[in-house]
Amino acid sequence: MTSGRHLRFQVLGALTLAIGVLPWSFSASLGDPVQLAGAYFSWAAALYLYAAGGAAVAALTLSPGDAMRPGWAFLATSYIVLVPAGLWYGPRGLGLYESTNRSAAVLVTAGLASSALAIAAFLLLSRAWRTSGLDVTSRASRVVIRILALAVALALAGPDLVERFPAALRGDVLAVGDVVTDVLDGALFVVAVPILRAALLLGGGLAAWPWIFLTSSLFAWLGYDAVAAYGDVAGLLPRTIRVSEETFRALGAAFTFAAGVAQRWMLTERLPRPSATDGRGDGAASRP
Repeated sequence: MTSGRHLRFQVLGALTLAIGVLPWSFSASLGDPVQLAGAYFSWAAALYLYAAGGAAVAALTLSPGDAMRPGWAFLATSYIVLVPAGLWYGPRGLGLYESTNRSAAVLVTAGLASSALAIAAFLLLSRAWRTSGLDVTSRASRVVIRILALAVALALAGPDLVERFPAALRGDVLAVGDVVTDVLDGALFVVAVPILRAALLLGGGLAAWPWIFLTSSLFAWLGYDAVAAYGDVAGLLPRTIRVSEETFRALGAAFTFAAGVAQRWMLTERLPRPSATDGRGDGAASRP
C-alpha cells in the first residue's frame, strides 16, 4: 500500500480540521453578538447541506442494489431535515444575547428525526460492513471496544445529560431534545468505534478512511454535547462556550462530508481502469 494513495485522504482530513477554525474567525471579526448569531445561523444551514452533500455523493456512487447505499442516503437525509427547522426557528442568541424565538417544538422534532435517521444510517452501514467479510475481529474484542467507546461517550455526553435531565422531566422541550440527542450520539459512537478498529486492522487499506471520518464526526458531536457542561465547570464565558459549540458543530458536519467523499474515492480506486489503448490502437483510453 503506497502512501501516495492515502495522500488525498490525509489532505481532506487536514482541510476538514481547518473548517473547525472558522467559527473562531467569525467571533474575532464580528464583535456585535446579534451579527455573530446571524452568521452562525447561516453557517449552520450551510454546514448541514455540506454534510448532506458528502453523504449523497457516497450514496450515488454506490450501485442501487448495494447494501451500503440506503445507509448513506439516510445519513444525508438526517442532515437535510435540520435545515428547514433551523430556518423556521431563526438565529439563536444562546451564549451571546437574550433572544426570543419561536416555539422550540419544531426544532426539537427535527432534531429527534435527524437522530433517528442517523441511527438507521449507522445500523445499515455497520450491517453492510459485517456482512462484507472484512471484519476479522472476534466477538470478545468487539465487546471490549464497545465498552471502551461507551466509557468515552459517557465522559463526554454524560455531564450534559445529567444536567439537562431534571429540566426534561419538568417538560422543558429543549431539554428533552438535548437528553435524547445525548443518548443517541453516545449510541452511535458505540456502534461506529468497533467498525473503525476492524477497518484499521486491514493493514492500512483505503477502506478505513470513511470510518475514520465518520467516527471523527461522531466524536465531534459528542464534543458538542459536552462543551456546555464542561465549559461551565471550567468557568468559560458564555460567548466562548457558544463559539466552542459552533466549532464542534462544524467538525461534526464537515467530517460527515469528508466520509462521503472518502467512500467515493475508496470505491473508484477499486474500479478496474481501462488499458492505455483499450484495443483501439490509437492510444486513447475509453470513456464509460
